[in-house]
Amino acid sequence: MGKTVTSRLPDDMVQDIEKISEIEKLDKSSVIRRLLDKAISLWKIEYALKLFKDKEISLGKAAEICELSIWTFLLKLKEEKIPIHYDLEELRQDLALIDQEF
Repeated sequence: MGKTVTSRLPDDMVQDIEKISEIEKLDKSSVIRRLLDKAISLWKIEYALKLFKDKEISLGKAAEICELSIWTFLLKLKEEKIPIHYDLEELRQDLALIDQEF
C-alpha cells in the first residue's frame, strides 16, 4: 500500500484530469498515478541524460538511473544527439555489471 499525498492543482489541470478520467473510464486517483508514473520516468531519463552529457556518470550508471537497458539508453542519446564519451574502463565496468546479472 502506498502513502497519501495531497497537493493543490490549478483548475485547468483538474479539468484535464477529469477529462482523461472520463475518456479512460478510470477514477481520478488512477489517472493521477498513471500521469505521475509517466512524468517520473521522463524526469529520470532527462536527469540521466544531463548527468551523462556533463560527464558526471558512466553509460551504465545513466541507464541504471532511468531504469533502461544500456541499448535503450544509447537510443535516447542518439535521439538527443548527445555524443558517447565511453572509454575502455567504462566498457569493463559495464561488462562486469552484465556478468553480475547473468
